[in-house]
Amino acid sequence: MDRDAALADFDAARKEWEDAFQRVPDRALTYLKPGDDYSLGGLQVHVNWVLAHYRRVLEGIVRARFQQIGPQDPAGAEARALEGARRGLTPPERRRSLDEMAQLHAAVRAAVRRMPAADFTRKAQVVYADGEDPYPTCAEDIVGWLREHYREHVEQSGDLIAEWRSSPTAAD
Repeated sequence: MDRDAALADFDAARKEWEDAFQRVPDRALTYLKPGDDYSLGGLQVHVNWVLAHYRRVLEGIVRARFQQIGPQDPAGAEARALEGARRGLTPPERRRSLDEMAQLHAAVRAAVRRMPAADFTRKAQVVYADGEDPYPTCAEDIVGWLREHYREHVEQSGDLIAEWRSSPTAAD
């Protein structure tokens, strides 16, 4: 897929996720299915974390001029994101979280647009976590992963809404 088509589909996937997340009732934003890591509202927290993570990776690749890079996330950031994903959101936090997603999405899009088109598929060796082997990654990969990530949670949120509706907490 060329860069323009990939970015257009990236935008479409974000819209699909936004539409799905709008269907989450305010009362369900903190619903956490037993055994899950993400509450219904926490899916949005998680989406933002993943966007921020890959934005940092993409910017690190460009900054390093496609030389190998190490982990790009600040210490403790992933743990804080997991905690927020379990907790979920309040209704006022929902809007702020969607605004944050718009900013993160735009930052990824802008970083890709600033690259020469030929660099869209240029790989760099990325070490995602201390002690891991480098993984060849390019902007095309990142946009594709983020696009599919949005779509993965569209279906998941629908399933969780149905489960919440049949749970005792929905009747409260």
